[in-house]
Amino acid sequence: MALGTYALFGIFALLFGYGVYIIYSSEENTAHSIRLINTRVKPIQTFSPTPNNFALEQTINNIPQAEIKDEPIQESEDESEDEPEDEPEDPLPDLVIRDEQTDTSTLLAEIDKKWDTRTSNINPPKSLEEATGQLVSNADFSEFQDRLSREGAQSGQVQVSLIWDNTNDLDLIVICPSGERISFDHNLSKCGGQLDVDMNESPTSDKPVENVFWPKDNAPKGEYRVLVEHFEQHAEEDETSYRVLVNDGFEHREYTGEISNDEPPRVVCIFSVE
Repeated sequence: MALGTYALFGIFALLFGYGVYIIYSSEENTAHSIRLINTRVKPIQTFSPTPNNFALEQTINNIPQAEIKDEPIQESEDESEDEPEDEPEDPLPDLVIRDEQTDTSTLLAEIDKKWDTRTSNINPPKSLEEATGQLVSNADFSEFQDRLSREGAQSGQVQVSLIWDNTNDLDLIVICPSGERISFDHNLSKCGGQLDVDMNESPTSDKPVENVFWPKDNAPKGEYRVLVEHFEQHAEEDETSYRVLVNDGFEHREYTGEISNDEPPRVVCIFSVE
């Protein structure tokens, strides 16, 4: 009997020892531990080694960064001397719109000065004080009348018209006694003059006409200057012959001339209204 008791006690002791072993070994597996003792177990933090390809980045991040102070960048004297300052390009001769009355000679001098400095001139510019148009004797004005009628141009006390025979863009310019300019970009003057026909900004006609007029009894007294400018070449030929018809209120006169795109505006004629 005692032997059986010892045997049974030994079996229970083994079972108890195995149970204790299972409980302690279950700490390595949190799920088993929770099931066996029904308690919360802190998560086990595992650290995986950093891959080798991050070793350099980690090393750089661990280096203490020195404070960088913003300091003004000073250019060396050599660099500042070598770099020339940008200078505005001398614009092509532009006939500026005058809101105030300007002396005619002053305006012409300014135009002359700009064309004198233009490097693309092949022929030296002639003075804008000099009239270059050739007066035509026994002129036939029918071609002027046909083209003006075709474009619906108006007539008046004083009238100036320009015609030529190719698709180039010539411009008619009239300087009033006050010094104000009438042209394609300023087609109505304070003294009543008006440019009502302007052609060939695009090459639309090989029989173009341009026209400036003052209504009846509205033309100011004084000296008028008529200019022609070769604004843009559209045709194969550059040099263009032109004809200008002037009605000063008393008689009609025709003037002729030639102009190229590389030349300054030409004074065709100067006339007075009394």
